[in-house]
Amino acid sequence: MVISAVSTFSRDYDTDFAPSGVWLHRMRRQYRGIRPMPSEIVPDEDIPQLHLILVDPRNHQRSLEDVSAHLPLGLALRGCHSLAAAETYLAPSGQNYLLLPVNKNVFSTLHQLQTHDPLTGVGNRQFFYNHLQQELRQLDIQHSLALISLDIDNFSSLNHQYGHDAGDRLVAALAKRLRKCKNGLYLSRIGGDEFALLLKTPAGDLARRSVKTFIEEIISRLLPAFQLDEREIPLFCSIGVALAPQQQTEFDALIRCSSLARKRAKRLRGHSYAIFDDRQDHTSHHLIDLEPELWKALQQQEFTLFYQPRVCLRSGEICGAEALIRWQHPERGLITPDTFIPIAERSGLIVPIGYWVIERAGRDLKRLTAAGLQGHLGVNLSFRQFQDGYLANTIERLIQQQDINTSMLEFELTETALFSDEHHVRQCMETLGALGVEFSLDDFGTGYSSFSMLQKLPISTLKIDKSFVAGIGQNSDDEEIVRTIISLAKNLQKKVIAEGVETPQQLAFLQHLNCPLAQGYAFSPPVDLDTFLELLNQPNLLAQCL
Repeated sequence: MVISAVSTFSRDYDTDFAPSGVWLHRMRRQYRGIRPMPSEIVPDEDIPQLHLILVDPRNHQRSLEDVSAHLPLGLALRGCHSLAAAETYLAPSGQNYLLLPVNKNVFSTLHQLQTHDPLTGVGNRQFFYNHLQQELRQLDIQHSLALISLDIDNFSSLNHQYGHDAGDRLVAALAKRLRKCKNGLYLSRIGGDEFALLLKTPAGDLARRSVKTFIEEIISRLLPAFQLDEREIPLFCSIGVALAPQQQTEFDALIRCSSLARKRAKRLRGHSYAIFDDRQDHTSHHLIDLEPELWKALQQQEFTLFYQPRVCLRSGEICGAEALIRWQHPERGLITPDTFIPIAERSGLIVPIGYWVIERAGRDLKRLTAAGLQGHLGVNLSFRQFQDGYLANTIERLIQQQDINTSMLEFELTETALFSDEHHVRQCMETLGALGVEFSLDDFGTGYSSFSMLQKLPISTLKIDKSFVAGIGQNSDDEEIVRTIISLAKNLQKKVIAEGVETPQQLAFLQHLNCPLAQGYAFSPPVDLDTFLELLNQPNLLAQCL
């Protein structure tokens, strides 16, 4: 019986280990001169110490070169430099195959690379899968098994800012710290910046308590900043947990539950974790398959725009608004963007959806202006939209078609968008800026923006992330961050808006710092267009939250 394991050192190959010690190397897909291995091949019992590679002899020289090129760490095929050094196998199909012997001293190295990630030295996805399956089979009623997955927040921004080589070094450094955590089993890298490990716990209520203690250890390992050349880089991770057998006992289902929990953890700032809870993650669990319905929703006009006012903290007047998309699903009801926008970004549908938002917002802006709206109307642009080479031209055409008053139009960008392709982003911003459009930086303070980035790009407004505003009156660090951002905006001659204002205490703190504008549920939740038009008739929205 052949035991299969997926190779990590070459994306083009699979490898199999046979009990006889024979190593067969085959292709997952056809590639140059190397062909898939026939299932009829049986390792030769007379040569148990040889490690064999299967090659199509019709193109043997090129195949030898390809095989040699893909062996890791400069390992070469020894004694296999000519056709005479190989055995020939005649497949039932009539095709001839060569069995090439590899130096047996490299077997242990190949086995290590077979099951472990070469960048970090921890297990790979197949390694994790094999051990998880084994642990699930052996799980008894007295124990639970926690699958813990984590990834780095805003990792794509780090890659864009510091380069992919630096990103690899940070991933390797993260793995090194995770290896120091006691009791964790089978630490593995299962994605670019995604790690997973297992924790065996007592069954029942003690399982969650054990998980909490273990995650606290993980977080304590991650707290010190990571050294990258002469820079210190703070890394924040989101952690998701799924428990077996309470929730699932299948590999894919456990991974999915852990990912859903991790997604919920990402909504919190800093090192956060969440244990999968079917009551809380039920909606997300059932919305995974919404992707096919998104295109239908766009065609059938199921999307709508809500508007949240921006309020002047001196006068209480509405001085602008933000357009926020909603999905009026015929069966599931009103779906908020934090549920379907990630799906749209992953599928690429965010591009046509984004253009629809601009077109509808431009149409609504005419009614808002006629009703007396002052200030800017903010429209969100996803980083995925900047990957569309026609972004600036398409927006320019929509502006002309809708006759949009560009002096009142503002595009809100995230820091991820800025780092997606700095040169292309700057070109788009300059093209649209020439039309009179302004730009704001959304969720400021949660990513990896630099002062040079703020100076290079035509950003007129900084939006303080709601997570910092939520900490006012509770966390002195959050208060200091809010104070610093307001001061920074003033020194850079940029406007500033505080997001997520909900309490009189938060409002008073912002007024004391002379923050000019704010938005949040203290004034109004996002509302439909007709309701927003009624809000414009209210002279002072501050009165209702004091």
